[in-house]
Amino acid sequence: MFRAGILALAAALLGSGGTFADERPFAQPPLSESDPLFEALQKLQREINELRGEVRGVEPRSRTTDVRPAEPMPAMSPTPDPQDRPRLPLSSEPTAPATTSVRSALPPISLGRTTSDHWAFQPLATVAPPTVKQEAWPRDDLDRFILAGLEQARLTPNADADRYALIRRLAFDLTGLPPTAAEIRDFVDDPDPLDTALARQTDRYLASPRFGERWGRHWLDVARYADSVGRNWNAPFTYAWRYRDYVIDAMNDDTPYDQFITEQLAGDLLPASDLPTRRKRLVATGYLALGPIDIIEPAGETLEMDRIDEQIDVVTRGMLGLTVSCARCHDHKYEPISMRDYYALAGVFYSTHTLSGQRRGNYVADDVMRLLPTAGGSNFPVTGIHSMADVTHQHRQGGYREVLFSTDPNLAMGAEEGAPQDCPIRLDGEAYRRGEVPPRGDFQIAGLGGLGQIPSDVSGRQRLAQWIVAKENPLAARVMVNRVWRHLLGQGLVGSVDNFGVSGESPSHPELLDHLAVRFQQDWSIKSLIRAVVLSRTYRLSSNGQPAGQATDPQNRHYWRVQPKRLEVEALRDAMLTAAGRLTYDRPPGIQIAGTGGKGRWGVTRSLLGVEAPYRTVYLPVLRSLLPDMYRIFDFPDPSQLMGQREVTTVAPQALFLMNSDFAVNCSDDIASQLLNAPGASDADRVQRLYMRLLSRPAEASEVDAARTMMARLEPPSGGRTSDELYRWSALVQALMISGEFRTLL
Repeated sequence: MFRAGILALAAALLGSGGTFADERPFAQPPLSESDPLFEALQKLQREINELRGEVRGVEPRSRTTDVRPAEPMPAMSPTPDPQDRPRLPLSSEPTAPATTSVRSALPPISLGRTTSDHWAFQPLATVAPPTVKQEAWPRDDLDRFILAGLEQARLTPNADADRYALIRRLAFDLTGLPPTAAEIRDFVDDPDPLDTALARQTDRYLASPRFGERWGRHWLDVARYADSVGRNWNAPFTYAWRYRDYVIDAMNDDTPYDQFITEQLAGDLLPASDLPTRRKRLVATGYLALGPIDIIEPAGETLEMDRIDEQIDVVTRGMLGLTVSCARCHDHKYEPISMRDYYALAGVFYSTHTLSGQRRGNYVADDVMRLLPTAGGSNFPVTGIHSMADVTHQHRQGGYREVLFSTDPNLAMGAEEGAPQDCPIRLDGEAYRRGEVPPRGDFQIAGLGGLGQIPSDVSGRQRLAQWIVAKENPLAARVMVNRVWRHLLGQGLVGSVDNFGVSGESPSHPELLDHLAVRFQQDWSIKSLIRAVVLSRTYRLSSNGQPAGQATDPQNRHYWRVQPKRLEVEALRDAMLTAAGRLTYDRPPGIQIAGTGGKGRWGVTRSLLGVEAPYRTVYLPVLRSLLPDMYRIFDFPDPSQLMGQREVTTVAPQALFLMNSDFAVNCSDDIASQLLNAPGASDADRVQRLYMRLLSRPAEASEVDAARTMMARLEPPSGGRTSDELYRWSALVQALMISGEFRTLL
């Protein structure tokens, strides 16, 4: 009874008067610490946190988020008919000159010198490539740094990989798909030198739309992308897919990285000369709105500060490799980041209104989203189902049944300017224990100067973006270069890809890291950076082992060989669909999720696209806490957390999935049917075609004999669902899919 009374009182105090979770009833005006109400709220908050920790078995401070409109929302009215659903007017658009340049729109920011001696906080050094003994070996200046380290360690690099292995490596690394038979034939039979042939094929892959789907997914791991809220009421993010498509398009367009960062943090504040650019930049701010939210918790400052903490974490770890959020409750234990720095940065997001489409009482709410501008300047409601209120109305009208959301072409998640204000320090991280109020942007994170004086009428997001990508800030370029290197070479120059702080790892090749970072800053082109790495001699080495390397450098820190890489679940699934002839390159249209986050058959949030769907895996909805079995088995990252480097496991369920799942069996049957239907082909021909399709190389004579022997010895089950011949060939297909060679880039 006591606990129920405490929580009831909390609900009455924190959410009284029919307010929603996106209001902050105690934020303005601030209470004095001597005020009895302040003391009562402070005590009540501690008791609630203790109870939550006891009940859930977690730390009392949970990292949650919520939305906060610039103006308080009115109390919920009775559910309207969808035809009469009110729509928000267009937000006031800032007057913009006729330009789309991000750099020209920003005033200069001067960063001070670092006072820390930690390597990551030092200015980028322009280092001349070292001299090496084997002058004919390097293909790029980056190779000189690698070879110099090898020569110093008295190691000999491997020979180049053969062209079959190299084309498969290149295709998966750049597109996430296996090479086609024609691409393999053209590359292997190309009479030009390997340098020329490799450059030609690299440029083809970089120009392919498949490139953005592959490399966009890498960034979505960093952006903790998901199509549902997660936490205690897992409602859908009905328009998260717009941000996903923005990322894919930005990668294909080779959007300069400094612009890419700025659009995600402050795209709503940037000028645009045309409507598509304006809409794109508004959608980009969905980056700030994708965090997990405890939408059924009481409203107030606790949720607001949890949301801000999540945004600080994804921005600073994702873009700077710093664990700034560890300074929420006290000065950072390891890094030169104080609690005051944290709240000076928090003020930027405290002045920002997040539009994620959720609020308490209406967990899918289309009136808490960004309304995108249109050519005519007007926005008319789209008839259909757009919110939890609409779903409830349909259930009342037609009974409890499946109700699918309608897609509005002008709705998106995002962020916009809120009421600009500085954020008081929260003592011990407790939302209602206020301390000093540092001016927003007045931080000295890692000893680097802050944002300067921010005008009183803006949040400071645009200046924050400029500070992150300023050439004087060494972190953004180093972190992104390391992410690219890790994806291509299997391990980062800095092993802790999301942590460049004192508690992270030191770089194996610090001069090479700075060399690439300086080059990257020249044009911020991700494609140019990738091209330089894949055309290097280091990238094209064989992955074979050698006794000297294994004995001296078993972790391959000197890159005497290419590190074998396990295919991620997306590449694995897409490769299986491609081999079966079932993959389409189309994007699924509109909203592909249903449910409202509740319980029951139609209430639970669910994807409308399963693993059998013909689309590329990047386009399948990602639901927090509801990942498909294939995702969980093959190490898909937790979408509630930023994860720049996925776990790689080898467990029995992986082999069992490839042996027994309907998806694997159906793909194998399709491949086997196509092999058997090939006119005039012998069994040996079919084995060769299968090896080329799955492993991108011809089978050796011994492998052909082994395959035929295996099929001859197989005893098909009586009364099976397929013919005996199809059963045998399908079993051979599955055997190759289970092999380490199929699931690994060598």
